[in-house]
Amino acid sequence: MGRPRAYDRDAALLAARDLFWEQGCERTSIADLEERTGLNRSSLYQEFGSKQQLFDASLECYADRVISGLLAGLRSGTGLNAETGLAAVAALFRRVGELCRCDAVVSMRGCMMVNATAELAAHDAGVRAHAAAYRDRLRADFGAALSRAAASGEIPPGTVGSRAKLLASALMGAWLSARIDPADAGALCETIATEAESWRITPAPPQRSHDAGR
Repeated sequence: MGRPRAYDRDAALLAARDLFWEQGCERTSIADLEERTGLNRSSLYQEFGSKQQLFDASLECYADRVISGLLAGLRSGTGLNAETGLAAVAALFRRVGELCRCDAVVSMRGCMMVNATAELAAHDAGVRAHAAAYRDRLRADFGAALSRAAASGEIPPGTVGSRAKLLASALMGAWLSARIDPADAGALCETIATEAESWRITPAPPQRSHDAGR
């Protein structure tokens, strides 16, 4: 039998993820990772393979633990607390806006996936693949919420695909804007939420019968 680990792999991965989230990949050195995780260089390489592989694992961890939780309401169409399609979209943007305004850690860091895209995607095929998967996930989750909206008569069915792409780009842009001015990004998210709610079709007033009043 091999010797048991003398450290918690999950805790080390979370520590590395948060460091990459704060500083980006290129600014983070192995020495920084040793200090933050409490593991020496040998243990880091043995467990994760390389700095690049650790960064990839950190992006996957971020997607599984942060992005999934944030987007959960877009796909949650059942249950007592389920929101209608447009309400779920608006709630997501208001949640992000609240984080930008009130959570100093989040507003300073922004979105790890968007940060990695801006920093590395142009010349790193692996990060570009993560970025594309993130974009596609956003489109699919917004599409799920908008499909519920269409099914319930809130929006025309033909608008689902184009609006899902628009919302995905808007969310990524809002996260990038948060790195410039968190308060402005928060206001932007509120504007996007209000705009999404304005897509709701207003039922036409009932037409009067030609025989009415005769």
